[in-house]
Amino acid sequence: MKTLTLVTKRLYFGVDALRLRDAAERVLLRVQGLPPERARVNLDALSRDFGWNESATPAMVRQMVEGGLLQRLSPNAQEFGITEKFRRCAQARIVDPLPRARAQMLLGHLAEIAEQFNRTGVRNKYEIDSIAVFNGYMAGDDDLTDASCVLTKPVTPERLVTTVARCLATGAASPSA
Repeated sequence: MKTLTLVTKRLYFGVDALRLRDAAERVLLRVQGLPPERARVNLDALSRDFGWNESATPAMVRQMVEGGLLQRLSPNAQEFGITEKFRRCAQARIVDPLPRARAQMLLGHLAEIAEQFNRTGVRNKYEIDSIAVFNGYMAGDDDLTDASCVLTKPVTPERLVTTVARCLATGAASPSA
């Protein structure tokens, strides 16, 4: 399984990356040696390990349940099951955000590779037309906690309209939370 990567200066379930990993490690120490199906943690232990105040704990735990880190064991649960995703957080590697200058350099290198790919392909039906960059890169921040890009190939106006209509119909073009 691929190691989870968390980025400093970014919040996960209302908690910074280092605090999330360290608190998840403490929780796992409490259930060490138990089979995964018996590994449980209660609200008080979560509050203590994550350093939440009593009034914030229910909302934070709800976010973790919705995000797949904890599993609600009953409708009015005071104890929660620990998921594989939670275990991955405890073992996560933590990296600093990518400086914008470095991201620009990487995109320039990607553009060079795309140009070389287009030049060397004989009868290349996958020719790269453009690189679309979005998410954190477009926000203009100096430190990027996320950035995404998509390589596109030439497309006719008719196909573009059809593709956009299909995306809108399936909800694929909706912004993600």
